Parts: sequence; C-alpha cells; structure tokens
Amino acid sequence: MALGDVLLYDDAVAFSGSEKFKLNSDGVGASINAGEFVLKGGVGDTAGYLVTKWGVSVTNKPSVGTSWLAGLAMSTSTDTATAGGTVEVLKPIEGLTYLVVPDTAATWDTQAEYDALVGARVKLSTSATGVQTLLATDGSSNGFVVEPLDVIKYPGKVRVSIRRGAVYNN
Repeated sequence: MALGDVLLYDDAVAFSGSEKFKLNSDGVGASINAGEFVLKGGVGDTAGYLVTKWGVSVTNKPSVGTSWLAGLAMSTSTDTATAGGTVEVLKPIEGLTYLVVPDTAATWDTQAEYDALVGARVKLSTSATGVQTLLATDGSSNGFVVEPLDVIKYPGKVRVSIRRGAVYNN
C-alpha cells in the first residue's frame, strides 16, 4: 500500500494516541504503512487480537457485521520477510473523520456531484498497486459514511466517517 493513503480530517477531536497491535501471521513481509486502514478480526474471533494488512486488490471492505476495522495505521509495521511484527493503530473515535482518495475522481469532482453522495454508505477498495480508494456505491452494510466537504478546498478527496458496526469491538 502507499504511505499516507488516508489522512485525518479532524484536528479538534481529542484522542489519547495509538495502540500497538501484533500482525497476523499472513502479514509476514507485507508491511503496513502509516496512513492505511488496518483490518482486524471481530470480538470472539480466535485471531481477534491480531491485525491484518488490507491486501492488494481487495475490494468491498469493511462490511457491518462481517469485516472490521482496527483503525488507521499511525506507523509503518515492523514485520520482516520471515517474522511478524507490530504496528501502531489509531482506533476509530466517535466524531473522527478521514480524507480518502476516490476510486473514480470524476464521480466526486463537482460540489453538486459530491453533495449528492453525502450520507451514502460506502466501502474501500485497494488497487493492484496497493492504493486504498473509496467506492461510490451506497449499500446498507457498507462500513463508511460520506461526510460533507468543500471540493474546492480538498480537491480529489472524500471525507468519511466509520460506522460503529464496522469497528472490531462493537
């Protein structure tokens, strides 16, 4: 994935910092970069205490009740080609929103187009090159919600919040 795919939008939301998580064994040699969303098993999952890299060419995540987010990576993971590692993750906080690149920029490039999608429940995709981008299709189980944003001030970005049901510990 690319360093800094996702940016924090809200500076005013108070948080106590990140938390260190171990990478799942399938994360060996698959470094997570700061600024990428990180997946996690849900509560009760036997590997639920481990985080997983959002793999290349993975689409349609997170889903409420079936695939979950641990949060946003705040560091690059420490894994190597032969050993798992750790990564610092900012867990989702009520009121915190994020800026993400859209999958198809033309869908979001005017204020009217953007405003028509505010409130849509959407998912992320990861390209073959590893860039996390936002899809524009609304769905009842999709894990992100599009929030208002000035497209002149933030060209090429979409502001999203995370739905509670898409967070691993809800």
